[in-house]
Amino acid sequence: MPTPRLFLARHGETAWTLTGQHTGVSEIPLTPLGETQVALSSTALIGPSKHIDPANLTKIYISPRIRARRTAELLIPRYPGARRSKEILEDRRRRGLEVEGFCIWKDGCEDSVDGIGIGKGESPKEMEERIDEVIREIRGIQGQGIEAGRGDVDVLIVSHGHYLRALTKRWLGFSLDFPLAMVLEPGGIATLTYAHNGVNEPALLLGGTFRAGE
Repeated sequence: MPTPRLFLARHGETAWTLTGQHTGVSEIPLTPLGETQVALSSTALIGPSKHIDPANLTKIYISPRIRARRTAELLIPRYPGARRSKEILEDRRRRGLEVEGFCIWKDGCEDSVDGIGIGKGESPKEMEERIDEVIREIRGIQGQGIEAGRGDVDVLIVSHGHYLRALTKRWLGFSLDFPLAMVLEPGGIATLTYAHNGVNEPALLLGGTFRAGE
């Protein structure tokens, strides 16, 4: 029986991906290249006996943002205040807030529960709690599948770069400020799984084989 997998699909390129702006809840569409990126990933990785076999997907989570929904459509046949990291630091400096030691993974977004400024963001603790709830649900689904000897309990999440990197840290048991450098390119797909086919041993799949003939 194959070990269940959790696939993390980042939405394709947007105009703000190119400028490095923090998109947040803004509704930014994919660029033509972004659509091509996702289409190529779908062609290469999704289909019968490919890395992601739709027949083995038991659940798909999709961010409500337009760029993620469009990515999901391609994979499986406006908020004006967004800023760049440099601009965020400059604004914090003007307001007399910490700059040199500031890190979004440690300090959270503006106006989180930790109260570090203006805006409507989450603290690292709030984000960890939200992610952990999703992970518990996924492990429950996949754990039941393992016990039943089923091979069709893979899960796909179509979301955003920061969220998917944060989820990877929590999947592996790390806090959000753990110094784990990760890159997930626009339109790219990462894979999480379990060691020894058990949900109590979450793992990062560094390289997998195709499941032809299953």
